[in-house]
Amino acid sequence: MRVKHLILLSLVALTFACTDKKGGNGNQVESSDDTDSLSWGTASLRIEEPVAKGDSICYQIELKLDTLAGDSALARSLAAMLCDSVLHQPKQLTMQEAVAAHADSIETEWKAEFAEMYEMELENNYMFQYYYTLEGCAVENGRDDILSYQVNTDCYLGGAHGSYVVLYYNFDKKSGKLLNIRDIVPVEKEKLVIDAMKKQLCEDWDAADLAELQEMTGITMLGDVYLTNNFLLKKDSIEFLFNQYEIAPYAAGLIEVTIPLPANP
Repeated sequence: MRVKHLILLSLVALTFACTDKKGGNGNQVESSDDTDSLSWGTASLRIEEPVAKGDSICYQIELKLDTLAGDSALARSLAAMLCDSVLHQPKQLTMQEAVAAHADSIETEWKAEFAEMYEMELENNYMFQYYYTLEGCAVENGRDDILSYQVNTDCYLGGAHGSYVVLYYNFDKKSGKLLNIRDIVPVEKEKLVIDAMKKQLCEDWDAADLAELQEMTGITMLGDVYLTNNFLLKKDSIEFLFNQYEIAPYAAGLIEVTIPLPANP
């Protein structure tokens, strides 16, 4: 029996927190914190469907994204980011429509794949128990001027293992602007910040240098440390996050490094 629910909750302050996994901040934002009485709601959807008629093997799709009420610059900017960068849908859609369209696109792709590859009697049919989970919420950063938002994607699409990705987005609350790393680290300070990241990673892992760090952890095996736009802006520091396969093999997991904020010029 198919289960498909699309719920757009009342736009009131919620206490929903992103899943607390490695690489995720996991701190919940409540109505009494530094969000300046922002009104939050959640667009959510869950699909559970058999991969073939009469079979007990199912695939699952679940989306749960916190959204801001109102028509402020911040609310519009957050909605635009979610539609464009997270859901890959036109910005003119409502969040409810964008969530549904994203889930439908995933389901359509999966159904085509199952139709081509699935056979009722195959022993490896368990590998078609695909799942895709997407969660997004604000996270505490210790700042009154910045809204930080975290998106977690956890999925399994066959093969040896699943995939887990964490992305951070930081918004200026007053203007609604989505901040780029260049808004925080100017070109002239890029090398200074990257050097600080490398030094901190070595300290975090008790490595004498980058060569030992790579031997111990695999970090930099697939690429050098760089000024990623995946960062969490905090009160006195900045946390950079590298997802699987960005600079290290899958086994290294999500790589976090936190350094002090660079001083203003």
